[in-house]
Amino acid sequence: MATFRHFRSFSKRHFYIVLTGFIILTTLLILKDWNVTKSTKPKVKTFDRYNGKATKSKLEVTSSTARKEAMRDSSEHQKHNHSTYNLVIVIKNSKANPSLHSKFETLLGSIYKMSSISLCFHVISDGDGETIAKSVIKRIAPKDTRVIIHNITVVTQKVQKEISQMQSFFTQSSKSYYGDPLFLLSIVLHRVIPIDKVIMLDVDLKFNDDIQLLFEIFNEFSEQNIIGIARENQPVYRHLFHQYRRKNPSTRVGAPPPHGLTGFNSGILLLNLHKMRQSDVYNSLIDSPKTLEGLTQKYLFKGHLGDQDFYTLISLENEKLFYVLPCSWNRQLCVWWRDHGYSEVFDQYFTCSQKINIYHGNCNSPIPVLHWEQQ
Repeated sequence: MATFRHFRSFSKRHFYIVLTGFIILTTLLILKDWNVTKSTKPKVKTFDRYNGKATKSKLEVTSSTARKEAMRDSSEHQKHNHSTYNLVIVIKNSKANPSLHSKFETLLGSIYKMSSISLCFHVISDGDGETIAKSVIKRIAPKDTRVIIHNITVVTQKVQKEISQMQSFFTQSSKSYYGDPLFLLSIVLHRVIPIDKVIMLDVDLKFNDDIQLLFEIFNEFSEQNIIGIARENQPVYRHLFHQYRRKNPSTRVGAPPPHGLTGFNSGILLLNLHKMRQSDVYNSLIDSPKTLEGLTQKYLFKGHLGDQDFYTLISLENEKLFYVLPCSWNRQLCVWWRDHGYSEVFDQYFTCSQKINIYHGNCNSPIPVLHWEQQ
């Protein structure tokens, strides 16, 4: 009996030890499996460069308690990630402007002749523009190129209120050429495309250097700079501010570089969309028609060139919002104002002695054949 009781007691102790071990082991396996499941990346939709159909990619999800840290880590990672190199191009009304197709081919061909980075294209377009973008990108761009199509009607409807307000100040009428919402879209792009930084390009450009160098200029922004933009290379704003200049002969407004407030050309825009969203000053200028009206009255200004009129006007009292790009990154070739009353001062605005990185064939100006095209 003593032997049996000893055996029974011994068995019970071992039973609880084994049971406890089993529970611990099971708990560890469950926790491991939970962590694996937690870190699994759910599928989100992007677009294939060839046909715009939904394809599957992955986006990491983290717990809410670690979200801020993960965003910081992601930001550091994306500095070297091709997905941060985002370009925005608008293609619309190609039937009325057949040269858009060939201009886009020239732009894209020159970018990829020089580029050392992978790019993601955000094409804001109508149906015909989407067709052009897909066909040209398929033929010219590398296979890993990402393309995201944004329907221009859907995009502009999201910011219709803001655009309508801008039209009243910076276009001749909503039916004029620059009255089209596409010419005001850059002002509110931070409210429709949920990424942090983009370069927005006109189609009438030809690159003569690696586009990565242009992206690197974002690193030169001051804390207050939110937009990178080059000066206008003609005395456009000398003319548009002529009434104010007549009353204020010593003003910098409309005066030539390097010290004048020359005005801007929006053919190339470096947009820090994150900082644009965060800037109370910038957003108050968008959302307050009375403030804009006050500026137009103060400077006796009536614009007709869309977004660059807005940037020019607000820069008069908010210079620090803007990083001024060197003329080499937007070498405008239009000389219309030289032959329309400003020949004596034209070269003060037009001269650019730097090595040209981007040629801009604005007002349908021919772009020269570059040395790499002759090889």
